[in-house]
Amino acid sequence: MKESTLEVLFYLFDNYSEMDDDATPNEDRESMNAYLQGAGFMPGEINRAFNWLESLGDEHQGVLEPYSPHSLRIFAQQEQRWLNTECQSYLLFLEKAGILNYESREQVIDRVLALEDPDFTLDRLKWVILMVLVNRPNEDNSALWTEGLTLDGTTPVYH
Repeated sequence: MKESTLEVLFYLFDNYSEMDDDATPNEDRESMNAYLQGAGFMPGEINRAFNWLESLGDEHQGVLEPYSPHSLRIFAQQEQRWLNTECQSYLLFLEKAGILNYESREQVIDRVLALEDPDFTLDRLKWVILMVLVNRPNEDNSALWTEGLTLDGTTPVYH
């Protein structure tokens, strides 16, 4: 079975509903692990998915403040490997629209790179962005994101 960390996460969010509010994190993780293995996912991908989720709460201390609010983000070659031009444009659009700030943008890029998904698309990027925004409760941009930015489904492109 060809699987990726993102596919494990998709499956988990779509199908796992037995989360017990009284369970300790270790008990919950063990039950989710057993559930995912029962669904046919390999332990290595399951652990990568859990690690990916846990890292969403990490504070990114390595993000430097931009010199100017009008600075331009240039994507490194390693980032371009996982983020095509359409994904890069969408990230820049969200930052210009005020949905992402430079810290959340960098966290999104970090989470995309951690996935190492060769089939990464704009739809998958949107999911990663949503996960990052939901896990940044001190920022009031998740409502804007969840309501959608473009009604016609098109992706704006900046040059």
